[in-house]
Amino acid sequence: MMKWILPLLLILVSCVDDNQGPESVLKNFIETRIGNVVTRELVLEKVTGKMKQSLENISDEEFKKFSDLRNINKGSFKILSKSCQKNTCFLTYSISYNTNQNGEKTYATEVKKIAEVVNENGIWLISDVSNIKTYHESLEPINP
Repeated sequence: MMKWILPLLLILVSCVDDNQGPESVLKNFIETRIGNVVTRELVLEKVTGKMKQSLENISDEEFKKFSDLRNINKGSFKILSKSCQKNTCFLTYSISYNTNQNGEKTYATEVKKIAEVVNENGIWLISDVSNIKTYHESLEPINP
């Protein structure tokens, strides 16, 4: 009987949703967007505060540009630092990705950002994101 309890507990623990912490919410948000087109509703359910207000107020045309990241291929995602107080965390992170045009890689980009993630009623939501530094490397000659 005892030999069945440990595997059962391991299965239950592995099935628990890992998307509860601020890091997981941020990573999930980024992975959901990169390489895809997302709906306004999907994005709005993952954000709050300044970010939600700005996304609610932009036009459909501007949101279409924001949400269509099909030409982007994710490279790496790293949390560089984390500073949390009661219901607010500031996560400094870097993400790298490649931009494609006509099936060819045209740019390699690395961006460092700070995300403010807040806990509202037991749910972590992204409140604000600001850029620290962006580095673009052209993988083909630039024609002015």
